[in-house]
Amino acid sequence: MEIGNGGASSKGGLIPVPDSSDVFKNSVLAPLQSAYLYDESRQFFRYKSAVLVKNPTLERKYNAFRAKRREAGYSEEDLEESYGFLLFDDINKANALGETGVLAGNSTCTTLGDPSKGVYISMYSDCLDLNRWYHGKSGYIAIIRLTKGKVKKVSENYTQNFTAPTVGFDCHVSEQLPSVSAQTSSFLAFERTQCYMYELLDDASNATARSPSAACPFAILSFSYTDTKATIAPPQEKCDEKKAVFHYLPWRGQLEIGSQLYNIGLRSTTGALIPAKLPPVVKVDRAISMLDLRQLLPKAVFETCFAGEAFLDGLYCSLCELVSTEAEETNSLAQLVWEIREKDLALAVLLSDGGFLILLHSSHFLTYDDAWSCATEVLQGLFVFPDSRVVMKDTKFGQKKPSMTSEILQILPVLSYAEGEVEKTSIDPSEELCEVLAQHMQSYTALINPGLASSPSREVSMFPFQYDVPDAHLYSSPEWSDRAMQSFKSYLSRPVSFQLPVSRASEILAAGQEERRREDLDDDRSC
Repeated sequence: MEIGNGGASSKGGLIPVPDSSDVFKNSVLAPLQSAYLYDESRQFFRYKSAVLVKNPTLERKYNAFRAKRREAGYSEEDLEESYGFLLFDDINKANALGETGVLAGNSTCTTLGDPSKGVYISMYSDCLDLNRWYHGKSGYIAIIRLTKGKVKKVSENYTQNFTAPTVGFDCHVSEQLPSVSAQTSSFLAFERTQCYMYELLDDASNATARSPSAACPFAILSFSYTDTKATIAPPQEKCDEKKAVFHYLPWRGQLEIGSQLYNIGLRSTTGALIPAKLPPVVKVDRAISMLDLRQLLPKAVFETCFAGEAFLDGLYCSLCELVSTEAEETNSLAQLVWEIREKDLALAVLLSDGGFLILLHSSHFLTYDDAWSCATEVLQGLFVFPDSRVVMKDTKFGQKKPSMTSEILQILPVLSYAEGEVEKTSIDPSEELCEVLAQHMQSYTALINPGLASSPSREVSMFPFQYDVPDAHLYSSPEWSDRAMQSFKSYLSRPVSFQLPVSRASEILAAGQEERRREDLDDDRSC
């Protein structure tokens, strides 16, 4: 989504177009409706208060681009005109296009090229956001005249090393574009139907224009999305069918976010167990933007219809739904669901047994309609583990968790020291974290006589999230550092490298103690 293109003093004229006029129906509405991907869009979108953009400067640039490319030998197919679309929440930012044109540096999408060197424009008028449309959504859509020129198909790039503009081409599109259909999930449809347009300047620097000449604003109009299915009671037979699904509620407890407590349960249709043992109160103090989360997790996670544990590109995942266990708190949980969707966030809970519980809005999954209830706005709980959590039939339950042994207590100080040293320096990705820890532990034994009393006082966090949730509300999206993201990816791909046996740590401590005893004996003899 393009967001914000500066303020508008509007040297470019904005000419109102009545929604009852032929110009509105034939010139404004027609391009929008002919560019729908989803069949229901024609029924659910409502448009009004359109304006045509009249900016002679932008139009001259656009026509000059076409003339120059024609002289360069571009084919009529290369010069074929089409339309693209941008979504805005702010009318002032939308209207600013009339003066500035579409500016680079305003896109949330990065998969086809550096957003600071080009612009992302949607090819479909109903694929303008990562999230599914919902009843009551409103905003502004800008229609952009496009001459794509020479198109380069590129693979989607989810790294921070952005794909550079290709010399000899005018735009990039995804190699996955032909695979998009009305059954494609909303965020995948959004990413794969983008057109990344850029304009390389005529010099040796490979610099790009801030506003590509091949994209010229044409019209801006307001819209609302009215899902008629959400405004009437579901068919009786549909609800009866859903009631026939047996519901399990394997966990009940509280979700704590700052000072707010929610009485919730985890609901499942696939079994009476969940992959982890959760405490009575699950505390959430970390969040991650969905943009970052999609880069960390395999795409298959969001495209799979879960029926129990699923093995997806090296990870074991399972899905459940959060429900309110107190009727009077239903609205409170609904507000949380709405806020997470609006902020485009996920809440992350680091579990004690090496996995994660990630809470995110249901619209990010392929199956948007909830199969367990008549509601569509729900919060899903995604369990992610590097190993299988399937419970074997001969597993015995109710065993008391053993208390921490004295051997483990002895190694806590040296482990805490080693982790602190690791956090201070960069690690070669080819190195095993456990070996780096062992080296720092050896240094510790050479400097300090190990003992519980000398344990540094610090909170140990193997995977530091860089965004803390405020006491009351979620205000802004987090920013992950490259290092934090690399640590997360390394753990998911090679969890064994993060494991250091207690016996190995004990050997290091014992060797250090033995060396110190020898030094003490030598000192005594020399005296």
